[in-house]
Amino acid sequence: MARLVVHTGKRPYRHVTEKGDEVWICMCGLSETYPLCSGKHRVVARESDNEHLMYDQRGEPIGQATGIQPEVLVKLRRV
Repeated sequence: MARLVVHTGKRPYRHVTEKGDEVWICMCGLSETYPLCSGKHRVVARESDNEHLMYDQRGEPIGQATGIQPEVLVKLRRV
């Protein structure tokens, strides 16, 4: 079963381990090394917060999420 997950983050989350190491967690959902950041968030940095864009498995934009009712979009899981 396919799942539609909305990633709203435009930059990674910085996590510091108990040893003091920095780990950058992907919040955009496009990282090639997910769950770790690969820098792919630069693709989404200029997106409007009001747009709902879709990406393929390579992280390439394939268009806007059309045909999905706005009331459904607000109920989707956001990470």
